[in-house]
Amino acid sequence: MAGYEYPGGCGDVNARGAMTELLAAEGKLTPCCSKSHVTYTVHLPHEIDELHVDFAYEPKRLEDKDKAEPLIRRALERFLPEDQRPRYADRWESYLPLQNLLTLSFDDEERFRGAGHRHDPVQHLTIGRNAASPGLLPGPIPAGQLKITVSAHCIVTEECRYKLLVGYVSDGRERR
Repeated sequence: MAGYEYPGGCGDVNARGAMTELLAAEGKLTPCCSKSHVTYTVHLPHEIDELHVDFAYEPKRLEDKDKAEPLIRRALERFLPEDQRPRYADRWESYLPLQNLLTLSFDDEERFRGAGHRHDPVQHLTIGRNAASPGLLPGPIPAGQLKITVSAHCIVTEECRYKLLVGYVSDGRERR
């Protein structure tokens, strides 16, 4: 992901004012990180008007069928009753391609602001006073701690790298 440019990245300037960067983070997760979370906490010095988040991860898919087959067979053994396993085991390839899944959720000082459970490995999310990306709650974002959680639902590749950029736009008035 070196040199990856996010479409409409957080560093852009828009008609409402300059974007202020809050966080630029990168991480690498492995299969043992599945069903875990990484939480980033940033301090907002004052109420903000719009939060912008760019998030990307790769690879999305496990392309190697030889590595995918034992993962699928173990899952079938774990989650299916024994009498149903042969019927599904014969069709293990129908579960291909296996995919990594990372999602984001947001909490401000006052409430849970929502979660973006999207399968797209490149995302731009916003939370604004009057509008927000699907799954996120609009409204002013108060001063204080803002938590952004990366949830690793499933990591099937040897490693999955991600980038997270967070910025905000404010109208310039400091609110208390």
